[in-house]
Amino acid sequence: MATTIKMPQLGESVTEGTIERWLVKEGDRVEQYDPLFEVVTDKVNAEVPAEVAGVVTRILVGDGQTVKVGTPLAEIETDGVATAETVVPAPEPVASVLPEPEPVAPAPVVTAPVTAPVTAQIAEVAEVAEVAEPIPAEAAPTTDASMRMTPAVRRLVREHSLDVTQLHGSGAGGRVTREDVLAFIERPAVAAPAPAPAPAPAVEAPAPAPVMEAPPPATPAPAPAPAPAITAAPAFAAPAPMQAPIGADVEVPLSQMRKGIAAKMTRVKQTVPHAYTVIEVDMHNVVRWRESNQAAYKSREGIGISYVAAVIKAVTETLRQHPTLNSQFAEDRIILKQAMNIGIAVAVDNGLLVPVIANADQLSISGVNHRIQDLAARARTNKLRLDEIQGGTFTVNNTGWFGSVSSMPIVNSPEVAIVSMEAIIKRPVVVTIEGEDVITIRPMMNMTCSFDHRVLDGAQVGNFLADLRKRLEGWDPATPLG
Repeated sequence: MATTIKMPQLGESVTEGTIERWLVKEGDRVEQYDPLFEVVTDKVNAEVPAEVAGVVTRILVGDGQTVKVGTPLAEIETDGVATAETVVPAPEPVASVLPEPEPVAPAPVVTAPVTAPVTAQIAEVAEVAEVAEPIPAEAAPTTDASMRMTPAVRRLVREHSLDVTQLHGSGAGGRVTREDVLAFIERPAVAAPAPAPAPAPAVEAPAPAPVMEAPPPATPAPAPAPAPAITAAPAFAAPAPMQAPIGADVEVPLSQMRKGIAAKMTRVKQTVPHAYTVIEVDMHNVVRWRESNQAAYKSREGIGISYVAAVIKAVTETLRQHPTLNSQFAEDRIILKQAMNIGIAVAVDNGLLVPVIANADQLSISGVNHRIQDLAARARTNKLRLDEIQGGTFTVNNTGWFGSVSSMPIVNSPEVAIVSMEAIIKRPVVVTIEGEDVITIRPMMNMTCSFDHRVLDGAQVGNFLADLRKRLEGWDPATPLG
């Protein structure tokens, strides 16, 4: 009996996908859940598994083709004992972030550690939406973990015929990233000129510089000296390397995912009229509450308390008063969503993923905190399920982790609003104490709400933000975590 494999819907608003490449060919035998092909959409890059065991008899859509959801892609002839009951849906493929190349030299990526600005918020955000700090390739041990990589990175390795055992992963858990591969590719080109300077001192031995170093008995010792200089940019003053001067433009082809992202972002900005409102929040009570609970909670739970968890809890409580912000635009109507599924932005290598905390309003602060930690950790290791990156009704973005004090996020359509947390920074403010205005130092945080003006107006969003600010500024130091 033949089973038709169709293009799956990899996301709530996804209508099409691109076959990145087939992992099998006609005539191959596959077991249930074996990966069949890599598919790319504007949301994910995933390996799609076989629904059934059998032999691949026909492949109907080739590599690189983009087709609509539900389009037949292949046929698998199942074993004779197969029945309708055995043809069960495969578990949703594991989504992975496709690290996108940036037009910068690999060296800064390796040597510039991601450091957190000195603010109350940044200190804890590394526990929430951590960008794994790159480590020098030489210091990264080659382990089974370093062999883990996204399909896009594996393709890059294949294209350059690289030996994966020579790659050192700087990603989370030692995972090999695109930057690791590019750095490895560039290294031979940089190292190639190294032998040239080595004989140069021998040829130019009579030159004054070598003569000055001649008196010491270990005259050959200067031979290694040029090596460090060669690895530095100024050493490429020799005529040959001048053909590729430092800072030369580099053309990086767009990946299928980046093309999809570009198309969606353009579509959203062209079709969703964005408007923005910014408020300033005194986080004094929240900061005190976190500081008083942090040590005991971390000792008990093994993780720290995230400010994002507190903000999400305040957001869900405020959304109950303002349900229109937890809705979707549907051309001739507005759909008020009953569930409060809050998306959180997690940075992964050079990509971004927005896993969703389902029914966040029904969780305690500790429950939300654990979900944030779990989703962020699995996002960085490409272990999220598809149902965990779709179905969001409202998004909380945390741009403050890198010190941002103002941002204008794009609405995560079909949602109608997104709140961005900025850095919590201590600064002088005027407060009223016992009827008198005084200047004091408070941890302040800006919050931006981007919204779909087809559904929401400034007054609605302003009232929502005012109530959200009231909740955060009036945070009870005795607020329970559980």
